Amino acid sequence: MDEEKKETRAKEKPARQPKAPKEPKEPKRRAPDTGKDGEAGETMNDVFRKRLSYLMNGNNSLSRAVGIQELADSVGVSRPAIRKYIKPKGSPTTPGADTVCQIARFFGTTADFLLGFDAPDTDAARMAVESDYYNALGLNQRSIDSLRALRGKQSDERTSEKAAALLAMLDKLICDFAEDALKLLEEK
Repeated sequence: MDEEKKETRAKEKPARQPKAPKEPKEPKRRAPDTGKDGEAGETMNDVFRKRLSYLMNGNNSLSRAVGIQELADSVGVSRPAIRKYIKPKGSPTTPGADTVCQIARFFGTTADFLLGFDAPDTDAARMAVESDYYNALGLNQRSIDSLRALRGKQSDERTSEKAAALLAMLDKLICDFAEDALKLLEEK
């Protein structure tokens, strides 16, 4: 009886039709981005990636190449994150504003340069790095502004020699004071 049911079911089923092959889908295409920094199709992520690589290859205020681990440690992100900024497997990635600023400070440039908004070696980049150095020394903004003004006098032909002499004297005073302060701290 079971065999009869099987035969009946087999007769009732229609024969399978072979499936038509699927046509391949066209890949999605992006409209070209006409970036300010270069060719059509170059995005801010591309500019960031190129400029970060440029800086890591020794074209920076440190005058040496910088490895992924050193940059990651200095900026406070992981090695894979730095790798993703330089050589993304998918679409290029740009870090957040805070990380971009930290990378810029590390290399002695500006976030604007990294993102493609200006050219390297600008006065703004130099002043940003200079302020970071002064702040690291514990100087307040008034001191920073005064030192900047004194250094600005060096470019004036009438006062350049005097300004240079005053800066040299100030440098000697600061060094002497710092050495004396260290000796006092080391005494028990």
